[in-house]
Amino acid sequence: MKKLLAIIIAAVMIAACSVTAFAADTTTVTYEVQPTYTVSIPASVTLSDADVTADVTASDVILESGKKIKVELTSASNTASGSTFNAKNGDSTVTYTITGDKAIAVGDTVATFTANGSKTLTFSAADKSAATVAGTHTETLTFGIAVENAAAANPYAANALGDVVTFGSYDWYIIGKSDNGVTLLMKENLTTKGYNDSYASVTWETCSLRTYLNGEFYNGSGFSDDDRAKIVKTSITNPNNPNYGTNGGNATEDYIYLLSIDEANALSDTIRANGSGWWLRSPGSDSHFAAFVNGGGDVLTNGGNLSLNRGVRPVLNLKF
Repeated sequence: MKKLLAIIIAAVMIAACSVTAFAADTTTVTYEVQPTYTVSIPASVTLSDADVTADVTASDVILESGKKIKVELTSASNTASGSTFNAKNGDSTVTYTITGDKAIAVGDTVATFTANGSKTLTFSAADKSAATVAGTHTETLTFGIAVENAAAANPYAANALGDVVTFGSYDWYIIGKSDNGVTLLMKENLTTKGYNDSYASVTWETCSLRTYLNGEFYNGSGFSDDDRAKIVKTSITNPNNPNYGTNGGNATEDYIYLLSIDEANALSDTIRANGSGWWLRSPGSDSHFAAFVNGGGDVLTNGGNLSLNRGVRPVLNLKF
């Protein structure tokens, strides 16, 4: 009896030690939502003696964050460019215009969508003064539809002209504004530097200061890559000196530039006067001189020796 009891106790102990523990596990469920959209363009529009409207509609819109649908009037069968369109019957012409938020021309964006919605286009009353025959006059409009990056909001939209804002590592005056951009003039002098490295006959196009601003300064640590992406290359005209007739040189395209005599004169005295003076891009009384603004804010059109050091206040245009 004692031996049998010992065997039973051992069996119970073995059973107690054989319990299995289950480890927790996870399941990841994924589903990729693909971009979708449907854009409906009116199949036809019948012009009238009064304005008529037609809608461009976007539905079933699912887009990635930061994307938008752009609808563009890419071409018109009888209109190469401009905003006056031509419905024709042979050589007979009826003209009309198309308006959305503004008058639309060939190549313009007609509508943009980031969600479901519609855009109303107004087709003006037909002008049949140039029509020479009776019958149906037609024109085929072709629209392009694409998904592209949505423009970032203008962070300076609420600022007024003359406000001081920060961009990159510098403070700037806002001296120009548009719906999606600003023109900035550096508040203080960036540096003191000669308009040109040597006393020579130069224009803004050929001077060493332009090379420095669009090279070393533009590519320097004061701007991040994201900052540089917002600075737009600007077409610059270089007028002759208004008082001396000195040649201003060829037009240029610059990321960074200086103000002209007329542009400096358009500033308020507060913005112009910075206590130390600064170069303008306009020529002075001859091609060895460049115009500048003195410390009190006076624009000196006769200018000064362009190899001497003066303050430099860069200008740039941002677009968002």
